[in-house]
Amino acid sequence: MKSFSQSLAVLTYSVGLFSINFFVSLPVHASIVCESGTINNYQNGSLASCILGQDTTVKVSSPTTGASNFYCKAKKLISFDDKAQFQSCYLTQEVQLRKGNLIDLCPVEYRISVLISNDGIQFISCSPY
Repeated sequence: MKSFSQSLAVLTYSVGLFSINFFVSLPVHASIVCESGTINNYQNGSLASCILGQDTTVKVSSPTTGASNFYCKAKKLISFDDKAQFQSCYLTQEVQLRKGNLIDLCPVEYRISVLISNDGIQFISCSPY
């Protein structure tokens, strides 16, 4: 019985490791829904901008600031740089922006813009247009 329990423990551990490796190694796919006729592409084929067909959540990660979620509004412009990195959209939800020890609020309907420098520093700005 002890041998069976040990074998079961090793099997369970192995399956758990396999499951974790399988989960972590899955490719990431992202898609957005654009209104017909509003898509603009860069020469390299990547999406430059479009009018969103539905509200969309965008997650932006940076080594220095971690991950940020931005809630982008349908029927408004969303834009990306030529490397397909998110640049800007208009918000459906208020977002808190941390600048050092200060917290600024970017209100609903404002445009959030993200720039990540070559050294990984993330700059986020908020404007009414």
